[in-house]
Amino acid sequence: MSTLHRFILMAGAAFCLSAAALPASALQITLPPDTATLEPSTLPGYQKALQNCTACHTAAYMQTQPASSQAWWTAEVHKMKKAYGAPIPEADMDAIAEYMYKIYGSGDGASRAYGAAHPAAKK
Repeated sequence: MSTLHRFILMAGAAFCLSAAALPASALQITLPPDTATLEPSTLPGYQKALQNCTACHTAAYMQTQPASSQAWWTAEVHKMKKAYGAPIPEADMDAIAEYMYKIYGSGDGASRAYGAAHPAAKK
């Protein structure tokens, strides 16, 4: 190995070691507070959604789904349990889907939650 190659390898190793020794600074991101809440309802699925869905999702996430059928919401709730392991009791799944469909099925949940002028309501 030539002296030049040896120098390049040693310089590269020194650079890697010095870069690894530098402290990493964490990027700090401040998000606005989440003020969205699920729309209250006397439907049994409302309380079940509060207990089960908001453990992983913000209300805004559920409110901003596109217009969807009850079959779509039912499939989504079942997917959360089967694919993602959500601890939703089998007995609660259809009630949650019915609540989500009846309250948010039209796709205007963001408008109702934030007002039509809010950016989240624009699709």
